Amino acid sequence: MNTLSRPLFTVIAHRGGSAARGENSADGFRAAIAAGVPALECDVRLTGDGALVLLHDSVVPLPDGGRLVVRHASLTALRVAVPDLLTLEEFLDEFGHRALVNLDLKGSGYERQLARVVERWGHPERVYITSQHAASLRRLARLLPTAYRGLSHGHAFTRVPRRVAGRSAFPMRSLMAFQLAVTLRLARAQLVALHYRVVTPWLARWLQVQGWLVTSWTVNDPREATRLVRAGVRAVTSDVPVQLLQALTARQHCPVSSWTWDAIFGQGAPAPSW
Repeated sequence: MNTLSRPLFTVIAHRGGSAARGENSADGFRAAIAAGVPALECDVRLTGDGALVLLHDSVVPLPDGGRLVVRHASLTALRVAVPDLLTLEEFLDEFGHRALVNLDLKGSGYERQLARVVERWGHPERVYITSQHAASLRRLARLLPTAYRGLSHGHAFTRVPRRVAGRSAFPMRSLMAFQLAVTLRLARAQLVALHYRVVTPWLARWLQVQGWLVTSWTVNDPREATRLVRAGVRAVTSDVPVQLLQALTARQHCPVSSWTWDAIFGQGAPAPSW
């Protein structure tokens, strides 16, 4: 396949892509942008007093052995426990104009709050929302229709030992394809975000024919990233995005930087038949 015929794709920094600087931290996001990473992923949760914060885990451990359950804790208490904690508003205000953003929802029931924050910020076309909850994505299709939505899937498959998965790969993926077709229509999602082990050229092509594009997580091996790009994946999320960018560019697979997700996702697949 020559360069001109390849679909566009990009690289996303998983939680900022810098564990050393802190996941979901301002320092990590700044480092990724400074290194030229085109897109940033962050985890979004709702606090007990209605704030949207960037945290992956549902529980924050405390030095005294106690813990804060995020959905019950106040923003003030969480900031004491996590001094570099960012709210979604702070993240979008500082980084949303400098990179595309992927908001990964770690719960459900706060779609209206999320839509309000993104609308106040003013650039939903720069937002790609992923979630395991089809109902959440369906609500967001109504509340925030100009943002892209991706159903996150494949978590159970990753717990299957590779040896077993290799022997039963085709029937497992065939069943998954059927389940995805049903759930994606229910979710009104334009994309599916799959764990990299799940993706094959057959599955990616089948989904594209049905009207859905594929992104993939969490990809740290340049060989896997190259395989996924050749399979037609439109974005790869990585803990080491800078190294992945360098490796892909050296292999003549050039990730793109864009003002909107539409430049990357808006080509190459028919509209989903909801």
